Amino acid sequence: MSAAYESVSMACATAIDEAADDLEALPDPPASGVKSLLVPSSTRPIVADRDRAFRALYEAHHAFVWRNLRRLGVADADVEDKLQEVFVVAHRRFEEFVDRGHGPRAWLFQIALRVASDARRHRRRHPVDPDGGAAQDRQSIEPPQTAAIDQRQQLDLLDRALSTIDMGRRAVLVLHEIEQMTAPEIARTLDLPLNTVYSRLRVARLELEQELRLLGGSR
Repeated sequence: MSAAYESVSMACATAIDEAADDLEALPDPPASGVKSLLVPSSTRPIVADRDRAFRALYEAHHAFVWRNLRRLGVADADVEDKLQEVFVVAHRRFEEFVDRGHGPRAWLFQIALRVASDARRHRRRHPVDPDGGAAQDRQSIEPPQTAAIDQRQQLDLLDRALSTIDMGRRAVLVLHEIEQMTAPEIARTLDLPLNTVYSRLRVARLELEQELRLLGGSR
């Protein structure tokens, strides 16, 4: 792996961690309708327990879902809506969740991957700009925060490079390089053969390194 990739990857991971810590106004838990359910009094404690469990799930993992939606190609302008969409789906399917030893993040990532894939297809079919909205995604930061500007530029570079990689390979790369999952953990998360994970990761790394080199040379 090139030094250029390593520097961008390290900056990306640092920026995402800082962003997760500093987010002050992530959306409230999605309006699931739990409070409005009319249920017999005998079942109300069950509904209340389910509601508390779901809200705990949201509080613990909304930052994880947010940053992975971004890395999976959801635009800044859409990420809040897609975050809520992920948790609406999660709430609807909450009874189906079974912890098989690697926690709810694997389950939430699968939902986020489908939501991001649908968003990407929709964006491709209905671009808001001639460039597919890429320019809209690149937001400027006012001076004099030089370090913040440099970090944002590196993240923009990484986003642009990631956007050229097939979604299946990108998901493996994001889980390994950003979420620091091992190959066996990724295989369980994405329900893939282990050899497929290694193959996708190898190809994705090469694609990312090549694209970063091209984008770096064009700056």
